[in-house]
Amino acid sequence: MQEVKNELVKLFESAKAKNEFEFVQVLMNYKGMGSLRSMSNLYEWFDALDFYNSLYEKHTGIEKYRIGCLIYSTFFESSDFYNIIGSLCRIEMGFRSSSYLFFKTKKYERLLGTGEKIGMISELLEDSGNDKILSFFSENHFKEIRNTFFHSAYTIIGEDYQLFDSEPIVIDGIGRRYFDINEFLLPKISNVLEFFYQFKECFFSHFASYKENKVVNGNFPNPVIATILGSNEGLKGFKMEKTVQFYGEWHDSGIFYDDNMKMWTGMNIRFNFPQKETIEIDETLQRYENKPDIKNQNEFWNLTDKIIERNDKNELLRILNLLAKYGDVRYQKWYDEENSHKKEGLKKYIKPFYEKALEIKLPVDFKSIRDRMKEIEN
Repeated sequence: MQEVKNELVKLFESAKAKNEFEFVQVLMNYKGMGSLRSMSNLYEWFDALDFYNSLYEKHTGIEKYRIGCLIYSTFFESSDFYNIIGSLCRIEMGFRSSSYLFFKTKKYERLLGTGEKIGMISELLEDSGNDKILSFFSENHFKEIRNTFFHSAYTIIGEDYQLFDSEPIVIDGIGRRYFDINEFLLPKISNVLEFFYQFKECFFSHFASYKENKVVNGNFPNPVIATILGSNEGLKGFKMEKTVQFYGEWHDSGIFYDDNMKMWTGMNIRFNFPQKETIEIDETLQRYENKPDIKNQNEFWNLTDKIIERNDKNELLRILNLLAKYGDVRYQKWYDEENSHKKEGLKKYIKPFYEKALEIKLPVDFKSIRDRMKEIEN
């Protein structure tokens, strides 16, 4: 776990060094005017896991196991946690942070499952070279544990955890209906707690490090010179001088923490959400346009759904080209495969890309895609 924790520390430091203006916005986690707790579940998540861990350390036997399951399941839930990790990866690669985890679509009006949330940041972790953090999630997250525990679809018999109304949990390549808590789950709870406390320490230490004001370059959304506001208590926001004009006079703008009202407030600003969304979609498209292939597809399909909903011709053309590109990559692997059994199995990886491309209503020539679809269907 030490390598994972070291990479997490490095991720915070690298994002700060790359673009400090975007970095402080991640720490502020600003979504609108309001108190820290009313605008985000992050602080409740910090406090709840601290409390659960105090119980975990105090109890033994089956009581310890139950609290351990609560810690394990709660840790993987917080959307703001994933948003911060994903935003730091974006900054590290030279893009802007995001105030939300994914592009809201009709498909994702519901709350995401933990596996979907991890999937949303997996490609970002891959692209930014944070392989140890990515491995932490793949090695320690098992949705079957979270699902059965939170839905009370489990029982504990001695030192065994048994699943009900669930797909088997795959351990060492074998599907199981039960597992040994001491051997399998407790080490993962230990890893989760190490990651949690390292993340919490990074977040609060960077937040508290801003003791004085600091002038930096940024974009909001256009290039600006901003002053990060520091204090004895740490970060208090940022301001940009003479950026808004009222009745012929220039005024400052920014976001700052009001100590009297105990809340984040905006000064002479208005978030233009459609404009911000357009910028983030453009940057995400750029990332994929520069990638020869993708491994973790949750973010890509979410992006595709959002672009189709927005129905912007330029965005549709760009995502169509990406669908064709990634479909062609898989088609070529299928075409080159000589083993007939493996070849048959590769078809299912091609079809989603070509089928989604054919759904997009643009006046372009789909002949090559249609021909390849017929070829793999024969």
